[in-house]
Amino acid sequence: CRIENCDSCFSRDFCTKCKTGFYSHRGRCFRACPAGFAALEELMECVEGCEVGQWSEWGACSRNNKTCGFKWGLETRTRQIVKKPAKDTIPCPT
Repeated sequence: CRIENCDSCFSRDFCTKCKTGFYSHRGRCFRACPAGFAALEELMECVEGCEVGQWSEWGACSRNNKTCGFKWGLETRTRQIVKKPAKDTIPCPT
């Protein structure tokens, strides 16, 4: 096996089990998962993480379902889930 930090390989260039403390991702071993991927601790693998879109604009100030102007109320904004995570154990941010 030619993969650094690998314990077991499928082929010379594809790791199936990384050394302790390293995450497996697409046949390689990483200390931390690449951007866009989340660490699945129990398996020490990198899986596709949740991807969320941009925040919406702030909504109008409201209090008790009535518009309240600029103080003593609540403003909200939202964002949509663009891509759900591969595993249900990796939640999307609120």
